[in-house]
Amino acid sequence: KNVATSASGAMAALQRIPSISTSRTRCVLSLMSEFCDKPLKKRSVNDLMQMAQLSPQDRASQLHETLKVGLARCAMGLSGLAFGFCNAPSIKHVASLYVHNFLQVMEYEHQYGTSGFASEDYINLTKNVFNEHRGTMLDVAKGIFEFYEDVGDLFGKDLELAEARQELWQVREIEQSLDDFFTHRLTLRLLISHVHNLNSPRGANTRGKREDMVGVINLNTQPIATLHRAYMAARFMCMRDFQIAPDLLVNGMRCEDYVLQDGFGQQHFAYVHTHLFYIFLELLKNAARASIERGQMEMENDSGSGTDIERLQALVPSMHVIVSEKQDVWDQNRSIKLADSGVGMDRTVLSKAFCYFYSSVKVRPTVAAEVSDFDKSVPLAGFGFGLPVSRVMARYFSGDIDLNSIPGKGTDAYVYL
Repeated sequence: KNVATSASGAMAALQRIPSISTSRTRCVLSLMSEFCDKPLKKRSVNDLMQMAQLSPQDRASQLHETLKVGLARCAMGLSGLAFGFCNAPSIKHVASLYVHNFLQVMEYEHQYGTSGFASEDYINLTKNVFNEHRGTMLDVAKGIFEFYEDVGDLFGKDLELAEARQELWQVREIEQSLDDFFTHRLTLRLLISHVHNLNSPRGANTRGKREDMVGVINLNTQPIATLHRAYMAARFMCMRDFQIAPDLLVNGMRCEDYVLQDGFGQQHFAYVHTHLFYIFLELLKNAARASIERGQMEMENDSGSGTDIERLQALVPSMHVIVSEKQDVWDQNRSIKLADSGVGMDRTVLSKAFCYFYSSVKVRPTVAAEVSDFDKSVPLAGFGFGLPVSRVMARYFSGDIDLNSIPGKGTDAYVYL
């Protein structure tokens, strides 16, 4: 409510903004439309590294120009989603936040010009933009549930948008728009964090600074170390929900032992390691749940001794990761295979795996209020966002994620970085 009030107040105060380049008075919608027509460049790892050579003022200026275009694109993109999706309350809430932030950025430029972008006030403004959108993914998930409820009231509760999208261009357009939205959001959050880290005293001085970090870029990203951290997080979720968890083997060795061996960490490269953690965590959550489901199926025909948990743990198959251990091979083709021996997917299900409207969990939340504590207790599965957002993250730096599966035998996920 407070955010909505501040957004409407800003809109009322700034319904017409003087153009920076001319003396004309501009309507906000017209101004946002103009910035939407400008390109929003994705930053490569090399682009981000080169920003370290710029002055703090130049970095802040680049951030400012990116904010104007990115905020406008996010707001206008959500506001124009097809099939009434833009009218879902949570989607309107997110769009209003981006409009509010756009107005703040434009008003700052109008009042202080281009010379104050390295000031403490502007730094705090951009930090607030970053923090206000921490829950955006949850809000969009809520919006999908609200949209499902609306179209279900119109066309029947048995409607499956993940299947109907083959015939409905509107659903496919929403999915493409969500891919674009999350890509723009990623650009904004990446650049805000990167510039703040570079411009902070700790980022400018070597004292207190990690030598392997340049802004948000970890020069020594070790994929298996990141994989291990993601596995421990996924394992915690499995133990919390099922009291068991599948083992993870890396090149035939338990992950816990692999990271302790001599010579570990040969594979390394410059990357945003937080992105890699998210990708690995989502893939491991899916693989772990499929493995546990396989164990539960096997248990129905098992008459072994021990407690139910002990019997189930013995029946849950391990997950396997295959990765090149030679740095020269890794440099040429940074790829990782994660395989499970879970329940697998048929071709129909596989075709829906990256759909925002699909989840393999049979009972998904049907009312938006049910996911209000998403950020307090992350579920193992159920929202359908893990794979599509992971693919957006992988593709951001020209990578990708591919899936292959055989029903009853398991799924192979290939991560290209």
